[in-house]
Amino acid sequence: MIFKVLTQQGKTMTDEINFAVVKNQDGEIGILDNHLPIVISITEGHIRLEQGDKVTYLVVEQALVEFKDHELSILALNAQMGQTLEQARHAFDAAKKETLEMTKRENIDFFKLEKELKENIKKSKAGQL
Repeated sequence: MIFKVLTQQGKTMTDEINFAVVKNQDGEIGILDNHLPIVISITEGHIRLEQGDKVTYLVVEQALVEFKDHELSILALNAQMGQTLEQARHAFDAAKKETLEMTKRENIDFFKLEKELKENIKKSKAGQL
């Protein structure tokens, strides 16, 4: 079956796998190539992907998993892969931390620009007759 991942950042991954095990807040479900069409939501969880004797893990947050027509599609807010579950979780946590730091920097920059704009408006006495 074909495996596809699309994240908010536009990151996509595509691969051929034998089967997947999806773990979410409700438990685990195994999906083989001839599985019935299904949609699963994941608040925070992981997916074990097996390709022959190779196992890969995908840690996801706020995701929808859809299986239809021999294709497993995952739409996720955040997703990180690893050879082990621990590696995938570590990559996920690092990416999440980086995103939070970047958002914090952007908010600080916005605050500084807003403050500067207000000061310039006061200096120019804009809006006063």
